[in-house]
Amino acid sequence: MPKLKNSRTRALPKILPNRPDEEYTVMVDDISEKKFSSWLEFCTFFDTWCEKNKVLFFKNSEDLLSKRLDPELVKRFRFNMVCLVCKYFRGRLVQSSNGDYRRGCPACIILKLDQEEEKFIVRKAVLKHNHKLCPIEFANYFRKGRYTGNIHFLCRITNNLEKHFLEVYDIRRLKVYLRKQDPDLLHDIETLGELLAVDPAAKIKLAFVENQFSVKYVLLITSNMKSLCRKFSRVLYLSKLTHMSNEFDFYTVLCEDANGRGRECVCCIAKKNTPNIFRCLLLSLVQCVPEIKFQVNCLMVESGTEELDVIRNVFPKAKVQLCRTWVLETLYNKAVEIEGFSYDSMWNFLCKLADSPSPSKYADCLRKMTTVFSKEFVRYFKNNWHPYKELWVDSWAFESNKGDVLRSFVRAHQQMIASELLSSWKIVDYIKIFYKLQTQKAEAVDFSEGEVSKHYRQICPVELADLVDEEISAAKSGCFKIQDSGNSFVLYDGTSEYTVSQEQTFCNCAVYASTLSYCRHLFATRLWSGESLFFMFCDRGSDELLQKPYCTNSNSKSIVTEIL
Repeated sequence: MPKLKNSRTRALPKILPNRPDEEYTVMVDDISEKKFSSWLEFCTFFDTWCEKNKVLFFKNSEDLLSKRLDPELVKRFRFNMVCLVCKYFRGRLVQSSNGDYRRGCPACIILKLDQEEEKFIVRKAVLKHNHKLCPIEFANYFRKGRYTGNIHFLCRITNNLEKHFLEVYDIRRLKVYLRKQDPDLLHDIETLGELLAVDPAAKIKLAFVENQFSVKYVLLITSNMKSLCRKFSRVLYLSKLTHMSNEFDFYTVLCEDANGRGRECVCCIAKKNTPNIFRCLLLSLVQCVPEIKFQVNCLMVESGTEELDVIRNVFPKAKVQLCRTWVLETLYNKAVEIEGFSYDSMWNFLCKLADSPSPSKYADCLRKMTTVFSKEFVRYFKNNWHPYKELWVDSWAFESNKGDVLRSFVRAHQQMIASELLSSWKIVDYIKIFYKLQTQKAEAVDFSEGEVSKHYRQICPVELADLVDEEISAAKSGCFKIQDSGNSFVLYDGTSEYTVSQEQTFCNCAVYASTLSYCRHLFATRLWSGESLFFMFCDRGSDELLQKPYCTNSNSKSIVTEIL
């Protein structure tokens, strides 16, 4: 048989069994049964652990989670099982110091997912190596984040987002890294980008659960919200809606505009039980509109007193008040729970207590409380509510019934929101709805033009009053897209574009040109921007404006007298 040209022969390595006297390393930093809340949390821990012990492990096998499972679970864990092995794992030949070969290292780590507990658990950790660990080799081969690819870098981005408002640069960067990593989250980021494109002056804050691609909350302040807050920051109302969704809570900060209507300054959708969310809302508002920090005279809240110190730190000059209606409902429900029955006298007494016009009247009611309630309820009241009497009793109120007025708006607003929401939506879908509710059309839904018309008819000629009725009705029923360009307001009704002056006393439409007075575009802009709808021109040909706020609770004759 002919010989092959250029043939080479190589001696097979001599494979020796492991000998007891061979050098080996036993790691004492055991991680058996250690638990992790996500794949990323494990990877972050494991990188640090490997660096500490100067050991090289590589992924040998994995079992991906079925996509039919809960998407949030799949997103957090990705795998059902992962097996990590030493660099010189079983099956490979490891050369010893004397040049011989032996079987591979038995060290391995097996990680399994407990779906009920929603935790990764280290089920097996063999940490005995049949070779000596080499720090030089570790330095050459170790690469941080090798199991997560771009995830580790992406989490560093998401962890820092909460510190500032979302910018176009942030959206572009997230889209680059999320394109393959998480398509659903990519869609959410693109949606927020679209909102910023429509309203470039809007402020959006996006926060993620630390080291997870799970949105913790989204906060929105539109350009018009900022304008309303600047003009009407005297009294703010902080509201929390907990029954709109099983997964999220809804937070709003309201102000009162010149028409006596509650208007949103901030809206936020957060996962339930998100800590320090009130602090985030208020700090974000001051971060967005710094001048209001010392302009807020009163802040109404309708929740417990655990956030009072936070509120006082953010608004040092503001008096904090609890919404009296919320306090009464809370006290009444607790009384029914303790007493085991319900009487009208219980509610009437609590209302009388809350409406006490002086400290002495309050003290009288407090002494008579035992005639209506049991000792257990009286003890509960004195421990939990009496120390905070200045926050909710009328005698110490900043402004009588102010909180109840704004709360009535909240309840009406809740009904409108509920008709728009679906409990299965994602967090950005709710933000889109809140953004939609800031439009002129949505703001006009619960507005009664008849009350404004009544005041105009008392001070205007019949022809002008008829024109006002017609134009206010058109302003309410019309669908205008309104933008504040800085020097003027631009309105678009789907066909034509109109310009309203920054003072909201001039419009370039045909109705204003022919009458030099009221038109639907002026009323629509004023309704949207919060300026008074009840105003008069001193001179029909002049832009000079004399206006007084319209309030449904005011005496119309006194308003007319002031204006004339």
